[in-house]
Amino acid sequence: MNTIAAGRKDTIAARFRRELSAKRVIIGFVVAAVGLGSIASEMALAIFIGVIAVAGAVEFANLARRAGGEVALPVAVASCAAYPIFAYLGWLPAHESALVVAIVVAAFVASITAPLDHFAERAALTLLCAMYLGKLLSYYIVLRHAPFGAQLVACLVVTVALTDIVGMIVGLGFGHHQLAPRLSPAKTVEGALAALVVATLAGAGIWWVMRLPGPWWLAIAYPLSVSIAAEFGDLVESALKRNAHVKDAGNLIAGHGGVLDRFDSYIFACVVGCAMLLLGGRPL
Repeated sequence: MNTIAAGRKDTIAARFRRELSAKRVIIGFVVAAVGLGSIASEMALAIFIGVIAVAGAVEFANLARRAGGEVALPVAVASCAAYPIFAYLGWLPAHESALVVAIVVAAFVASITAPLDHFAERAALTLLCAMYLGKLLSYYIVLRHAPFGAQLVACLVVTVALTDIVGMIVGLGFGHHQLAPRLSPAKTVEGALAALVVATLAGAGIWWVMRLPGPWWLAIAYPLSVSIAAEFGDLVESALKRNAHVKDAGNLIAGHGGVLDRFDSYIFACVVGCAMLLLGGRPL
């Protein structure tokens, strides 16, 4: 029995050493510090989001290529750059319809001039990339423009970060039941539940410490919905990688894989958080 216990401990220790190398932890803290620091300035945040969206578009196109599909990369990159710019300039409420039309037309033009055996797929994947990364990530800039925007974005980012960190640590140390074995064998039910509880409580604490206005239940519903969206975003990116038969979306961030690997949990989090704020009567 002692041998089994020792073996179990050795296995857990080995998993922690493999997943939590010093290099990965240091780079993770640096990226987190840059991201949190950018919240102080609307322009800095817009630039940060734009870089993530554009780099993510390149990785998305590579994943599509590995899966046998195609993306009109110039259109996807331009779209993912345009959304943060429009959001920063406050143009989305009045001009997003024109932006969407331009993206749709550009996607079809770029697809019709390429070999036609992938015409529909190329146009569809290009539009998906633009909406998945450009549109969804632009909500961070929209939220930053809102009253108490810096505090709301900071609360959201910390909630997502804790969802990732707690889910990984609890999953490595105590996880026994796979959450979604077809998508991500390493993710566990124990890790997901612990992440949801810790992130929600921490987010609620931040909400109350910052004295953010709104109904009392929003202090809980906001981080809860954001944490759920973060775990969903992680699974979506895992599905994209499984579809392409790769472990990582890229290798831009040492120890973390690609931009999509590092920021996948953030992609759906802000749009869901904004929806919850609107439900609670908070203007954006």
